[in-house]
Amino acid sequence: MKKILASLVLTALIAGSLTGCSKKTNKPSETTEPTVVITITEATTTETTEDPRGHYEFKPIVMSSIFKDIMGEDMYWAYCNYVNAVRAKEDSFEVKSEHDYDWMIGQFPAQFYPIYGVYTESNYAGAFKDGRATFQYKIDKEELAAKEKEFEKTVMDIVNENIRDDYSDFEKVLALYLYFAKTYTYDYDALKMDPIEKDNKLSSYRFFFDKKGICFECAGAFNYLLLQAGVDVTSGGGYSHSAKDGHAWSYVTINGKNYHVDPTYVMGQPGNLTYLMMTDSKREQEGDYKKNEMSIACHYKEDHNGSKYDADDDFFSPLWGGTLTSWDHKKKVINYTDSEGNEKTFDYSKFG
Repeated sequence: MKKILASLVLTALIAGSLTGCSKKTNKPSETTEPTVVITITEATTTETTEDPRGHYEFKPIVMSSIFKDIMGEDMYWAYCNYVNAVRAKEDSFEVKSEHDYDWMIGQFPAQFYPIYGVYTESNYAGAFKDGRATFQYKIDKEELAAKEKEFEKTVMDIVNENIRDDYSDFEKVLALYLYFAKTYTYDYDALKMDPIEKDNKLSSYRFFFDKKGICFECAGAFNYLLLQAGVDVTSGGGYSHSAKDGHAWSYVTINGKNYHVDPTYVMGQPGNLTYLMMTDSKREQEGDYKKNEMSIACHYKEDHNGSKYDADDDFFSPLWGGTLTSWDHKKKVINYTDSEGNEKTFDYSKFG
């Protein structure tokens, strides 16, 4: 059986003995409030435009290109059939093989449709027969339908309240990065749970409603929102030898280049730009996560595939260690203070 337990899907693949996915702690950054397009303070982010909201619509099927490439078209096809079956409240769907079914049902739902990862399940043995597979609902179908509507509204409210229609992919990442920093908190109590309790209680689905969580919940929620906004993003994970702990984050692909983004490390630190658009070397510096021991997207074909993917564009390196003071969407610049307190301006029009 190839299932990855839901609460460990982003972290258990990293190392055989994870102790908890702890959050790096730093003193929250102090920020100021200049009068330009977007400003950030410890409490809020303000946008002054004629049409600040986006108009994105919920997409039932979203998928990372890296994840899809690793898992293959047959599993993706099965996943589409599964999503359509759940939305129609059916009990089975077409799939080409038992192997495809086991891997798909074990990994896809928790990452790409969080509510289904919580409220559907499979017994695996005997679930596949003659090109179809069955699954079970953990709650009444009518109750699930109501929860679906609530979940979809919650997700799209977050997307549309933070991401304008004319934002570039980088700006979408930045907008949600800032939103996570000021909105969500790290759930230290969850670290005390045993693995079975974590599997039963923790998910990116609950992260949206409890507004707190640990790394795989935070990264999963961040990824899902970006996918809904059309950004190609998947999970990244590694084991810190210095902290002796596993950790999960986001791995974004923009303009054909990959970047590590860590929404967990920035929670509670509005304006901290250190963990935004990191290279492999910066990711190792910030947490001691070595490239050849990382897992990108999943571990379907091998335990650690980090060496197959490169995040080596250091265009955003001037921002690292800085604190955002303002962001001007129209001019495509970020105003910030560097680690020594100097006021700086960063032109990101290349990614605008």
